[in-house]
Amino acid sequence: MMHAFRALPMKRAETRVVAHNLRRSLGLAGRLWFPVLQLVEHAFRGDSHGLTERDGDSVCIKIREDIYDRAYADEGRDRGKVGHEAGHYLLHARSPALHRHFGGELKSYEDPEWQAKAFQGELLVPKHLVVGMSAVDVARECGVSYDAAEYQLKLYAAGK
Repeated sequence: MMHAFRALPMKRAETRVVAHNLRRSLGLAGRLWFPVLQLVEHAFRGDSHGLTERDGDSVCIKIREDIYDRAYADEGRDRGKVGHEAGHYLLHARSPALHRHFGGELKSYEDPEWQAKAFQGELLVPKHLVVGMSAVDVARECGVSYDAAEYQLKLYAAGK
C-alpha cells in the first residue's frame, strides 16, 4: 500500500492521551458515550465518506451526507468515521508535521491514517471506562460497532 504522507511519530498511548485530554477539556472524561458529531459541528466548526482539508489556516471537515445522517442516527460505524476525521483534524490538519512520503517503509505510528484510526478508537472507547465490559455492552454504551468494540477491547486486554 502506497502512503502519500508521513506524520510525526505518534504511538497509540499518545493518541490515548490526546483523546483523554479532549474528553477532560469538554467535561466528558467519565462518560462512555462521546458526542462526536456535536464535536465536529460545534467545537471544530467544520462543514458537513469524510475528508479533512486545510486551506491556509482554515480547516474543514467534510462528511458525506449519508454518513452524516447515519452518524446522526447513532449508527456506530458512521460515528466511528466521524471520530476518524476528528482525529485527522486534531492530529494533522493544523500541523505542519505532515510531509510527502515517496515510498519505502512507513511505520504504522507514522501513518496519518493509522493515527486517526487509533485516535477514533481511544476517543469513542475510552480504556479507563470499558475495562471488564463485554464487546456487546461497549458497542451499546459507547455507540460504536461491535467490531470496533471488540477490536479496542482486544488491544486493551493485550496491554496496549
